[in-house]
Order: sequence, then structure tokens, then C-alpha cells
Amino acid sequence: MADAGTGEGTKKPGWLKRHLPTRETVDSYRLLRPFARRLRHPSLWHMNHRSVPRAVSLGLGVGVIMPFMHIPLAAVLAIPVRANVMIAAASTLVVNPLTIPPMYYAAYRIGRWELRHDAGVIDPQAAAQAGGELGKLLFWAHHASGPIALGILTLSASAAALGYLVAAIGWRMRVRARWRRRHRLRPA
Repeated sequence: MADAGTGEGTKKPGWLKRHLPTRETVDSYRLLRPFARRLRHPSLWHMNHRSVPRAVSLGLGVGVIMPFMHIPLAAVLAIPVRANVMIAAASTLVVNPLTIPPMYYAAYRIGRWELRHDAGVIDPQAAAQAGGELGKLLFWAHHASGPIALGILTLSASAAALGYLVAAIGWRMRVRARWRRRHRLRPA
């Protein structure tokens, strides 16, 4: 094989392929040996019509509920549901520092609507008693936490369901397009 920097000779696999764990890698780690049988399941590492929609759904659901440490959590949860580990981890990246503020605002609005909180969160008299800006902020956070929590759960379930549907339909469309192309190119 040629040097990776020269670009000559046979084509080396991409960075992702070189760093993906293999069956031999799983067997070589002593801590993973008790789980090796489960970790060798093909759906965890290959993309198919079942593992990809599961992975997208899982990744979006976990990413919305838990905006930090969501990549390792999605990867671990992908194992029992037999979802593609890499797709599950990658689909959590929809939640990032740019999307968190609008997501939490939307969660607050959705949760407030679900709980039928039509009035504002802060009662002016109670907020005045809180004293100081920090007290007002803590008072607001205490009263907004219920709607935000309910809104986050609603957003998570909605994102997971929509992600599953979009991935499943996208997979079917991809397979159908390949099938049509193959039949068009087939000699008569």
C-alpha cells in the first residue's frame, strides 16, 4: 500500500472505517468479553432496513432528553434494541449548543400549553418577595421546570417517532430507486 499522504497506490479506507470497532476488537478487550456475543450482532454495525430507523429514533430521542453525554448513552442503548451504533450516536448531534436554546424555549411553550398554564410563569407579588435578581431567577426556574420537563418529553417522543418514519421511508425510497436503476440497466 502507498503512503496515505501521497494519495498514490491502492485506496485506503476512510478515517471512519479505520476507527470503527471490528469483531476482533471486541474480543481483544477484556472488559468487553462478557458482552462479546451481544456486541457481535450484525445490526449493531451494518446498515439495514431495521437498524437504521431504530438508530435514528433512538439518537433523536436520547439527544433531546439529555443534551450532554448523549452520544455514549445512545451508543449503549443501541445494543439492546439492535440499532446501528454509529447512526444512533451521530443522530444525537442534532442537539448542539445552537439548537438547545430554541429547543428549550419550544419545550417550555409546549409544556405550558399541555399543562394549560395560560398565565405567565411569574406571579408579580411572589416574585417581588423573592428579593434580588438571583432570587427572581431561581423563582422563575422553579415554576418553569414543570412545563419544560413535560415539553422536553413531548419533543423527545415526537422527534423519535418522526425520525423513525423519515428514516424508514427514506430507506424504502433508496431501495426502490436502486431496484429501478438495476432493472433499467438490465439487458432485455
